[in-house]
Amino acid sequence: MRACGGISKEKEAQSRVRGATLLELLLVLVILAGSTFVLGVKLPGYLQGERLAQASTQLLEELRDARQAAMSENTWYQVRFFYEDKYYQILRGGTQARNVRLPDGVSFVTAPQDLQFNAAGIPNVGMTILLRTKSGEERKVIVAPVAGRIREE
Repeated sequence: MRACGGISKEKEAQSRVRGATLLELLLVLVILAGSTFVLGVKLPGYLQGERLAQASTQLLEELRDARQAAMSENTWYQVRFFYEDKYYQILRGGTQARNVRLPDGVSFVTAPQDLQFNAAGIPNVGMTILLRTKSGEERKVIVAPVAGRIREE
């Protein structure tokens, strides 16, 4: 009789271990829902910030390249800004060299006039170019008027 009693206790112990309780399943679902919500809220803002950083760094590099090319090629370079279409155009001696489009969600805020570097690398004007995302995050690219120093803030 002892053998029978021992077997039924083993079966009873095994039947308790087989599945998860309703409480455990609800806990897992709550954790998954919370994670999904946090990613859904934070991820788009993070991506916009990355696009803004990319756009401002690219603009900074394009302006520096145009200035350096003007000095090395002994010619003038011009950068035209098209606000409505969200792109800028680089011209070498009056001939179009390339167009650069801003990433989605990034736009120009300030309205600087066209920028021109002479053969000595000196800009025709000093300016601050302000870029903004839809969420309001901003970055500046600043061109110093006399020295032609170009920096990002």
